[in-house]
Amino acid sequence: MAHDIDGQPYLTIAEAVAHMGCTDGWVRYLLRSKKLRGRLIGKRLWLVSLESANEQKEALTSRANAKRHLAQRPAASRKKPAKPAKKAAKKARRRQK
Repeated sequence: MAHDIDGQPYLTIAEAVAHMGCTDGWVRYLLRSKKLRGRLIGKRLWLVSLESANEQKEALTSRANAKRHLAQRPAASRKKPAKPAKKAAKKARRRQK
C-alpha cells in the first residue's frame, strides 16, 4: 500500500522490504548511503520512494534478492578433500609398537 505525499507514492521500510525482496537492514543501508531516496518523518519513520525502490530492485543481485539458492558459490568455498587426522595416525603407530 503506497502512501502519497506531494503526489509521489512512498513505501514504509516494511513495505519496501516486501516489494524489493531483501532485508530491512539492506534497505536501511541503502537509505543511509543515499542510494535509495526516501523521507524521514519525525525522528524514526522512513518512507521510501516507490520509483527509487523499483530502480534498486532491478539492480539487486540474486544473493541480495533472497534467492541465495540460485547464486553460484565461489570456487574457494567448495569443500576440500579431508586430510587424515594426525591423532588417528599417532594412535595407529602406538598400536603397532
